[in-house]
Amino acid sequence: MSPGPASFAVAPMHGPDAWRRTLEVREHFLAAADPDWLPPRSCGVRREIVLSWRRSLLSGVDAAATDLPRDEGAVPPGRLVRAAQPVFDRLADQIAGTQAWAFLADRECRLVRYVAGDPALVPLLEARGAFPGARFGEDVVGTNGLGTAVEQGRPFIVAGSEHFRAYESEATTAGALVRDPVTRRLVGLVNINCRYELTNGLLLPFVTELARSVEERLLIQRPVAEQALLDEVMRVSERSAQAAVALSEEIFIANAAALALLDGADYELLRQWARESWAGELERERTARLRLGPDRAVTARCRPLSGPAGRRAAVVILTPCAAAVTAAGLAPRSPSAERLLARLDQVSARRLPVLLRGERGTGKATLARRLHAREPDAGPLTVLDAADRTQPQREWIAQLRVALADSAGTVVLLHLDALDEALMEPAARLLASPRAQLVATLTERPELTERPELTDQFPVVLDVPPLRERAGDIPALVTEIIAELHPQPPRPRCTPEALAALGSAEWPGNIRRLRQVVTTALVHSLSGDITVDDLPEGLAGGRGRRLTGLEWHERQALITALRNAAGDREAAARELGISRATIYRKLKRHGIRPPAAQPEARRRQR
Repeated sequence: MSPGPASFAVAPMHGPDAWRRTLEVREHFLAAADPDWLPPRSCGVRREIVLSWRRSLLSGVDAAATDLPRDEGAVPPGRLVRAAQPVFDRLADQIAGTQAWAFLADRECRLVRYVAGDPALVPLLEARGAFPGARFGEDVVGTNGLGTAVEQGRPFIVAGSEHFRAYESEATTAGALVRDPVTRRLVGLVNINCRYELTNGLLLPFVTELARSVEERLLIQRPVAEQALLDEVMRVSERSAQAAVALSEEIFIANAAALALLDGADYELLRQWARESWAGELERERTARLRLGPDRAVTARCRPLSGPAGRRAAVVILTPCAAAVTAAGLAPRSPSAERLLARLDQVSARRLPVLLRGERGTGKATLARRLHAREPDAGPLTVLDAADRTQPQREWIAQLRVALADSAGTVVLLHLDALDEALMEPAARLLASPRAQLVATLTERPELTERPELTDQFPVVLDVPPLRERAGDIPALVTEIIAELHPQPPRPRCTPEALAALGSAEWPGNIRRLRQVVTTALVHSLSGDITVDDLPEGLAGGRGRRLTGLEWHERQALITALRNAAGDREAAARELGISRATIYRKLKRHGIRPPAAQPEARRRQR
């Protein structure tokens, strides 16, 4: 049963001494104006609050400001509003006559509506700017019950002088996240507030219960599309104990058996793979073996569905595999990868010379070595690099001659396009009649001169597609890279949001660049799970969706203006000729987190 109005009149949770001590620590931190200096753990202030102050400082929040930035054109999320309406109507009766007020906010921490226990609070709230669209994100107004709950990912209370801005120091604010009950995505927040002296330990469970009540209403009001996919999963679960997932671009529903197989990083892998299924013929089923991790593999059967308004969806049945995905360790994930592996199998069976052609960094050398590993009775492997200028030419040709004469062996000739002019004729003669299995790699570049005397020696030419054309391979490739860097479990993972951002990038450097990004992200995450914030700025901004040309240029303009303004968002807004509220909105939309404003910029803000 939810606590009633009397709950707000219980003894203070912290008290005057705690308020003054926290205020002193905060003022000392702000006076230092250095985000790298943190108060000691023994200072008496919760570490979550100290780290929130640091984030607020890095975001350039003005601790002396009193106003609420506002997105006047923000459209309230209708589904959230409808679900919260009866909850807030009941809440208004519960807090009537108290010095408490409550906010409903959207997922961007923008105010949707409020209720106040005392009518005298209304003009005070509105004088501050508490109108629909008012922004409470931590990067905008600093530490507070709404914004910090989002950053923490859980219900959170901020009491009195724990707030970053001095203006909020006389209040206590507690916020709880409202998640979609099916997809578990954030859809909004509920916030309860009171004067500091009325702070009570029941505030947090009270606001958490409010959020759960809104989620229950959301479940009742499920859209038709969600209900249809949920029904599909239920039908599969009723017939058997198989793991089943129903998904679309917006929805991901898994039964208990599927949840036992999957972790967060696997969701985007399945979504990418399903996209390739529903992009083809609507009724075409597709089956493949997918690697979910270094030690986990499943057989996945995807059945595309037709959703409302022609939207595509699919049901995927997962069956665990006991054995490795392939003998070579390369799981067929995207259609292009499946086709390439099938052709490699044919080449391996017939032992034909094969030329792997593609952009730099696409994994041609790895595929060439794995072609040798696919041989059931593989002989010796010889790898020669045509770009190697340290070995004498005569010695290089002699080594190639001996290796090609071994009928049990495999010769991998790397960078055929870089072969020295003086070696072309003798190499072409040797390549014309190899006894060994011969695999060569060639990087296609517009400036390369055709070398038919070499390429004509290969009856099979396979094009290795660039990574941008096989986004479905990215989740499993990321898992492989992490496993190489962290051989022993438990291993870090990549969050679904980070995988979505990686999957939306263009990857001009292909797998080589992906490896570099993942390695760097692990350094940023201190070998913890990789989040969007650990990715390079150009990747994190897409948030899982490819930017249009106009969006890309807008994002670059924002980054350039912020760099020119030394991280001062207001100065960047003036340079771009837009309002402060607009630049906040655009930064949030593009996922740009500016560095800390330089001391001169912070002085200008104050």
